Amino acid sequence: MTAELARGQNHPLSATRLEIRVAGGHPLLACALGTDERGTAVGDSPARPGAPGLPGVQVPRQAAAVLRCAFDLDALPDTVHRVALVLALPEGPGAPGRFGATAGPHLALAGPGGTALAAFTVTGLDTETAL
Repeated sequence: MTAELARGQNHPLSATRLEIRVAGGHPLLACALGTDERGTAVGDSPARPGAPGLPGVQVPRQAAAVLRCAFDLDALPDTVHRVALVLALPEGPGAPGRFGATAGPHLALAGPGGTALAAFTVTGLDTETAL
């Protein structure tokens, strides 16, 4: 059964290999940043399109209306305490320019074999161009 999360809610994970599917009303870009217990970035760069970034993290190489980001928590460096998934709106013709002008992104977390674990829809957005 999938847990529908509320803003700020935590949920225990039953797997270490995970996929986050992000569906937005418009194309989105994704990157992932590993941080230590103090919130300081770990490694040389975030996992982002066109850069290898963080071991154990794969993000799509280009913007898309549906993104699939893969995480292998066992492959992360021992110094990583938290992984932040960052979403951004690309610029260009037809781009909404801000998250408040489009449907809030819906994130679905799945385990091995596509087992649904949790979901969350980001709401209350306005002028943000990244979150």
